[in-house]
Amino acid sequence: MKTLFYFAVLTLFYSCTEQSTFEHPIYKSIANDSALHYYELGWKQIMDEGHYGPAEKSYRKVLLHDPDFLMGKSVLGRLTLDLDERLKIFSEIQGQKETVTGDERLILDAYTALVDYTNAREQGIPGLQEKREVAFRLVEDNFKKIVHKYPTEVYMKAEYIEFLHSAYGPKKALDSIAVLTNSEQKENPFLLGYQASMLAEMGAFEKALKKAEYLKAITTEKDIPKPYAVLADVYFQMDSLQLAKSNAEKANNLDPRNLDASRLLEKIMRQLEN
Repeated sequence: MKTLFYFAVLTLFYSCTEQSTFEHPIYKSIANDSALHYYELGWKQIMDEGHYGPAEKSYRKVLLHDPDFLMGKSVLGRLTLDLDERLKIFSEIQGQKETVTGDERLILDAYTALVDYTNAREQGIPGLQEKREVAFRLVEDNFKKIVHKYPTEVYMKAEYIEFLHSAYGPKKALDSIAVLTNSEQKENPFLLGYQASMLAEMGAFEKALKKAEYLKAITTEKDIPKPYAVLADVYFQMDSLQLAKSNAEKANNLDPRNLDASRLLEKIMRQLEN
């Protein structure tokens, strides 16, 4: 009888634990470990692996475990190619965003502005340049606060670097990587690849190729698109079109949803045809 009693108590304890609010330094609105697991896995797949297709599946799993997690919904909105779904996601976030506060809200507002810009671009809505400027300024301002307050959040830093590059060019972005990242983060696959592309943009092809080859070397045990997409970009900027093509095709075959590779492959083919 005692055994049954203790079993009932333990069952009640674990049931309550599973349903309780999950605490996270930034994502206060997230409900549980399972949602967080797929949210972080999705970022790893996007940034470190260049696996956009699997990442979309991860964010759909986030919402299966926590349908009300607006941050997960906003990232899915940035990934999905379905305009109707993006419009619905944007509308849902707009209707519920007041439930999200603090630093999480800073990120949510930035991501939602990017979804809004993407929707406007695809719909051909007037004032597109203004929407882009508003979204990019919001990302820069909000992410600047986040990366300094949460120095271990490497993917937040990575996105911040992307927008610095877009706004100010490769020199400022490279300088920011040097200042903002620790020794471990400097080995992050996304940041290694992004540095390679920016070095090539500045004409430092030898350094760029060395960085890209290093990225490939440290990811040899993983069949992922990232190193091939980076090599393709560096070779393209070096005007080595055949090498660029073979690497872009490899990345595209590993994940046809990798937009970096597929868009680059289109540019390469146009160049070869000319």
